Amino acid sequence: MLLCRVVGMVVSQQKEAFLTGKKLLVCETLEEEDRQKFVAVDMVGAGVGSEVLVSRHICMEGDTYVDDRIVAIVDSVSG
Repeated sequence: MLLCRVVGMVVSQQKEAFLTGKKLLVCETLEEEDRQKFVAVDMVGAGVGSEVLVSRHICMEGDTYVDDRIVAIVDSVSG
């Protein structure tokens, strides 16, 4: 899993049936030396500016494979 910040949204008129009603959010990893941006399916109601936990495990959702999913909104991190 990756600790990320949501930095934007993706708007799509045509998408898989499973994605209807779900937000597609642009996430950026919080690692200083190797920041990456990617799109993830929001499963928890996150928004731009939220710090989130992203699962990069490929799983089957209905008839659709989803590889990046936002699975938690982070309140705090220690250590």
